[in-house]
Amino acid sequence: DTLPEMCVRKMLWANGYRFRVCDRRIVGHPDIVIPRCRALIEVRGCFWHQHGCKFTSKPKSNPEFWNEKFTNNIVRDIKTNWKLSLSGYRVATVWECSIKNDFDRTIERLKAFINGDEETIEI
Repeated sequence: DTLPEMCVRKMLWANGYRFRVCDRRIVGHPDIVIPRCRALIEVRGCFWHQHGCKFTSKPKSNPEFWNEKFTNNIVRDIKTNWKLSLSGYRVATVWECSIKNDFDRTIERLKAFINGDEETIEI
């Protein structure tokens, strides 16, 4: 229920897309599931998943802890996406910075993804 997730959900609902949130039956409990399209949307924070953009930073205190935490997050994301692809789902990863920087373009790419124009995307 982060602000970027809520923005994406509101846009989807306003455009007539119906979805589930954090469906526990699916590996990794994706943020948004659109069952009829077998499409999943993961909304990721640039800090927590170390995107590499201007919103990415590393705390100076306790660097060993944070490096391990970020590495584990990245490895978990890769494994989960791989498992979801093997299960026949299409996965879109939407980064927090894309929502903040160019929301309209992000939404257009998401719509194209949901409608089946692309298999797996990272926005």
